[in-house]
Amino acid sequence: MQLLPHFTRNTALAVTAFLLRVPITRKRVYTADFLKSKNLDGKTAFKNGVLGDIFYSIHTEDDDEAKKIVNAFNDEKLAIEEGRETAEFDVDPDVVARIACRVLFARKSFFRDLLKLIPFVRIPHSGNTVKSATAKDGSYTMTVPGFKDIRIDADERTKKHLS
Repeated sequence: MQLLPHFTRNTALAVTAFLLRVPITRKRVYTADFLKSKNLDGKTAFKNGVLGDIFYSIHTEDDDEAKKIVNAFNDEKLAIEEGRETAEFDVDPDVVARIACRVLFARKSFFRDLLKLIPFVRIPHSGNTVKSATAKDGSYTMTVPGFKDIRIDADERTKKHLS
């Protein structure tokens, strides 16, 4: 069984997948522009706890499963923003208690772990890369300008090879 990744920068969506126990991976990235705007280098930013950009991959068995999660999330978010009631359904109080516990306690480890991720510095390079991302229409494939990600703790030989 191969798990297909769905890429997003939406932290709330990633937390939702995490709470649903869907496998996710996280990548912490500093772009050159971001570091320049903060007048920092990658190692100093990491040492000082600067978060940078976080990219998430939600791993599902098929695209339909990912789309179902994304669509349900977007529908609920829109309902909240519009101040309207969402679909009514019966929920066992035991299930509500378990969901509330996960929302209130599991999210702490999710955010605490973000600061432990070793960041990458994103540098541009020629060419394009096909990426997946959350779009309003539910699709998530796009072509973006190329880049390379280099871990801030990479040795000098690796940095020279990748740059």
